[in-house]
Amino acid sequence: MEFVLVEFFAPWCGYCQVLTPTWERAATVLKGVVTVAALDADAHKSLAQEYGIKGFPTIKVFSPRKPPVDYQGARDVKAIAEFAYRL
Repeated sequence: MEFVLVEFFAPWCGYCQVLTPTWERAATVLKGVVTVAALDADAHKSLAQEYGIKGFPTIKVFSPRKPPVDYQGARDVKAIAEFAYRL
């Protein structure tokens, strides 16, 4: 698994709270395809700053050969899974 999808979130963020069950389902669907992770940007401020996180939730795609890029698609399981399968 070369690619990692990371959701940068803040625990107090309402949009993040709404995304959580979708993100968890996407992780289940994509198990063995890509790694799906979530990072509490409040608890890891230096990492959030390093990756230019300005709003929540922000989803980034990490690859060993390219700099991380923002995921711009819809925030539902189907769209996230379809995106991941094209990586």
